[in-house]
Amino acid sequence: MSVEPSSVQGRPQEQEPVDLASRAKRAAGAAGIRHQAAGIIDAVLADTAPEHDKVREMLRQRLAAHPGHPERALAEHLAALQAAAGPHSE
Repeated sequence: MSVEPSSVQGRPQEQEPVDLASRAKRAAGAAGIRHQAAGIIDAVLADTAPEHDKVREMLRQRLAAHPGHPERALAEHLAALQAAAGPHSE
């Protein structure tokens, strides 16, 4: 059985209802996480201890790779630090 194109064109497309409140909550949560990550990054970069130079440089590289997304940069940075520390560092 074939469907005539003209019979399909006139039908309204079904769309999922837009839940604006849910979207707003997710956006606010993402902004909060982004703000917290930026604060942690600022604290790490403010550290002037020479023994932490390598860690700060690694973080700067992650920030350069993810401009405008400090939460992604921080997550990757922490994962890299954990991987470098080895499997028994927990």
